[in-house]
Amino acid sequence: MATIEETKQTEFQNAKLTMDDFLANLSQEDMKLEKTIENNFPNRFFAIQLGLSIKAQMLIEGITQPTALFLLGPPSALKSTTLEILSALPDCYRSDSFTPRAFVSHSANVSEKKLKSIDLLPKIKHKTLITPELSILFTGNQEEVIYNFGMLTRILDGRGYVSDTGVHGQRGYQGDYYFTWLGAVIEIPHRVWKLLGHLGPKIYFYRLPEENITAEQKLAQIKKTLKENSYVNRLNSSKDAIRNFWDVLIQRPDMVDGKIVWDSARDDEETVNKIIKLAMVLASLRATIPTWQTGDSDSSGSNYHFEMPIKEEPSRASSVLYNIARGHAVLYGRNHVTKDDLSVVVPIVRSSAPRERVDLFRLLIENDGLLNTEQLMNIATMSRATALKEMQKLAIMGLVDKAEQATTTKPIVAIRLKNEFRWFLSPDFKQYWDEFHSSHTPKICELSPNEGENSEKRGVCEPLGSNFTEEGEEHACN
Repeated sequence: MATIEETKQTEFQNAKLTMDDFLANLSQEDMKLEKTIENNFPNRFFAIQLGLSIKAQMLIEGITQPTALFLLGPPSALKSTTLEILSALPDCYRSDSFTPRAFVSHSANVSEKKLKSIDLLPKIKHKTLITPELSILFTGNQEEVIYNFGMLTRILDGRGYVSDTGVHGQRGYQGDYYFTWLGAVIEIPHRVWKLLGHLGPKIYFYRLPEENITAEQKLAQIKKTLKENSYVNRLNSSKDAIRNFWDVLIQRPDMVDGKIVWDSARDDEETVNKIIKLAMVLASLRATIPTWQTGDSDSSGSNYHFEMPIKEEPSRASSVLYNIARGHAVLYGRNHVTKDDLSVVVPIVRSSAPRERVDLFRLLIENDGLLNTEQLMNIATMSRATALKEMQKLAIMGLVDKAEQATTTKPIVAIRLKNEFRWFLSPDFKQYWDEFHSSHTPKICELSPNEGENSEKRGVCEPLGSNFTEEGEEHACN
């Protein structure tokens, strides 16, 4: 703990610090941090930067909306390592074993007087919750998953949580319970994506990039790591580097009562508009579309009936993505957003919707916004009926208009990206998109079940855990 003399000395030094000095120091520490992370844990600096962008929001005056960002990646993808490095920052609360019921406990084995001492919600108030293992949120039976996300939907409003049980009656907390949340999970089951579509944009994801290196390069990389330094040493040096960066960041000379006053008048308006467009696309990609198979499979795609989509209002997603961009701006000494801050928003958007939908949207972008049935059948290796169904879904989501393309024989069905989303075809956007192309599978994911498998007719329901079942599966069972 710092002595009174040391505290006074720090305050004196901060008082003399000019903005130019601060920006120079911050840039220097940022370069040191990137070099340290990349030397110790290659290809993980961007994930660290994303975590810092979430954490830095807490330095901005006026932000009260919690942001939850979960890393996605296979085992041994350094998800836990990334979060442990971030947990070295001040005001973090790490929990390696977590259940949503811990936010406000109703344990029958604990007296009501002691419950306050074990409730998680007051412990994370104005802090960053870090949970390296979140599989419990996404697994289990349907009722448990629905209960968990129903609770999180309320807690992630930042206004506390109150619940009633027959054991302790009403318990909970109301008021300002703002926090940020960083977690990790291997993958999101398809049925949970549908549930997230119902609950709205409260949780966001970042899919860690796959390593596109040869076996020989991987062998050399592992050998270098084994010989040069132990894991603990690499982890500790990374923690030191991130603490040093944060120590400089909070020395910003124009902070008021420890908070950065945002200058929204200096925000780049085009960047803000693009963030809103990204939120609108994300809302469409996360939409739930109840789908019925109404008859035997045919080649026209007419054997499917679609009901009205359940689509989130993009205003909240716009706010969350804007705050993430603001957090990123803070890392570079700014109190306004610029186009550079889109670099953290785009990969989050493309990771925060079902992979098969994102890949379909990618195909549309790569074909300059126009995709016909034949192209989709060939690229994604699917039947005509399935291709027509997927194209119809994009139209129902509000991303495309249906059209016809003339051929030498007869017109074929095509889809065209709506005019309001033409920016997604620009080199400007494709630069951000292509930079993180490796974070998804090299070829398109399976978009739909094979014809005759995992599909449903009225009154028939496949098990809830089936992969890529029809969109209306849960709807049909209710």
